[in-house]
Amino acid sequence: MLHHLPAESGPVRRRSRWAAPLLGLALGIGLCAGSGCGPGEKEPAPPAAATTPVSGGTAVVALSSEPDGLNPLLFSTAVAAMVFAETHDGLTEMDESLSYVPGIATSWDIAPDRTAITYHMRPWRWSDGQPLTARDVGRSWELFMDPVVASPRRGLLEEITGVTVVDSLTIRYEFGRPQADPLARTYHLLLPAHVVDRLEPAEVGSWDLNRAPMASGPFMVESWEPNRQITFVRNPHYPGPAALLDRVVFRILPEAGTRLVALETGEVDLVDGIDPDAVERLSATGRVRIADTSGRRFYYLGWNCRRPQFADAATRRALSLVFDRDLMVDALLKGFGRPATGPIPPVLWNHDPDQAPPRQDLAAARQLLAEAGWADRDGDGVLERDGVPFRFEIITKQGDPVRENGSVMLRSQLAAVGIDARLRVMEQTAGLAQVRAGNYDAYFGLLRANLLGDPTAYVGTGAEGQFNFGHYSNATVDSLLAAATGSLTRAEALPHWRRLQRVLVDDPPAAYLLYPDNLVGVSTRLRDVRPHLLSPINNVSEWWIAPGDRRYRSGP
Repeated sequence: MLHHLPAESGPVRRRSRWAAPLLGLALGIGLCAGSGCGPGEKEPAPPAAATTPVSGGTAVVALSSEPDGLNPLLFSTAVAAMVFAETHDGLTEMDESLSYVPGIATSWDIAPDRTAITYHMRPWRWSDGQPLTARDVGRSWELFMDPVVASPRRGLLEEITGVTVVDSLTIRYEFGRPQADPLARTYHLLLPAHVVDRLEPAEVGSWDLNRAPMASGPFMVESWEPNRQITFVRNPHYPGPAALLDRVVFRILPEAGTRLVALETGEVDLVDGIDPDAVERLSATGRVRIADTSGRRFYYLGWNCRRPQFADAATRRALSLVFDRDLMVDALLKGFGRPATGPIPPVLWNHDPDQAPPRQDLAAARQLLAEAGWADRDGDGVLERDGVPFRFEIITKQGDPVRENGSVMLRSQLAAVGIDARLRVMEQTAGLAQVRAGNYDAYFGLLRANLLGDPTAYVGTGAEGQFNFGHYSNATVDSLLAAATGSLTRAEALPHWRRLQRVLVDDPPAAYLLYPDNLVGVSTRLRDVRPHLLSPINNVSEWWIAPGDRRYRSGP
């Protein structure tokens, strides 16, 4: 419940100095259709010998797919999250040491029993000039929790039992039980109450904010040309440090090869997810540097547990033994990655280093499949159970060479044990729509683990509206998630997290395949670019381009 109370205050139990907010990506000759941006007349030149950051210029970032909207209540793709972060500042921000630091909030009070946290906000404004207040924060929480909205992030906020607007710059969250990390449990994106109060939650899918969000961060949306590009400009009402660039253009280039050519020729300045095969070639140009940010992503082959062939744990466990992850790391990642063990990657604090990834063992897989009732009774080379052949479709994303080429490898390895897999490569948004609707057998996907190391949204019962697309359910998993997230210290939580990861090996909701390193290609004309575990465009407000390196007019 959202309450409004008169002002009150208390001792500040934790303070941090305010840090600059950290931000959370076709190929044609013309750059922008919006005003003031067009191709320059000179060819790319070596970086100028400037060392002092200066304002101005336009950077171009390649996107592998179009965001599935920029409404913070609804978007669910990593691309959308990365792009939306350009427009958003939260109460707190996560710095490059993965610690929370002040953002819009200057400080916070944590109740001694850790069942409440109160944030004290600085004066702030939306991109239309209207004040951003505690009422916006409270109204945003209400919308995230509204079942009519059905936000995929609702489950991340379920520990909160109430939010109180104390005054215009003070907001308090209450919890049903003590929280080890109240800052993490209360982080959510913000919406402008003065806009959303006029809108119907039941119509959230058609809000104008889905494509033109109100900004609280250093950039705002200037234009969105569907399937071509999104142009961001500096937010003139931003109260924090102004971005150095005038404009950031996100160009939508679904094909990996097209993105690489665009980076080589200078049509774009940054490409995330560089194909390992291209690293040597790009580096040799002298115009591109490669940053390896390790990463918290994982590739997985997720099963629809409502399909009869994937309903039993024994079959799913057998399937995890079919795949040669070492071969996939070598062939698909060229060594820039490692085999996956589960949904908690090694970069996170609660990853279990003693849990070895499943190794390909076709004999053991065949034995488990036989014990689960699968056999080739008619001699056609395909297993069947109860008269139904073991035949299914794998949906995956177009434009990702790891998934496109990896799907072929998966199909071949499944065939070796008598399973007939068909491939369906789809555009990202269309493919995810099929998966979310449950109209799929298996999905070769890529997820980015949250920084809490909490996979509840992927494996928790009831998280189907979040990212548990396969309707996986395991009572032991649920109890371990509750115990881990309810622990007050990391030391107390760690045994629960470790046991959880072992249970997910015995009863896997997916075949966890690869932890890829994240390779980011950056044009040398861009200065002070720091790709990071948080985001490949983590510090975009600090990027700058020397005047001699600018290729596009950026406005007056």
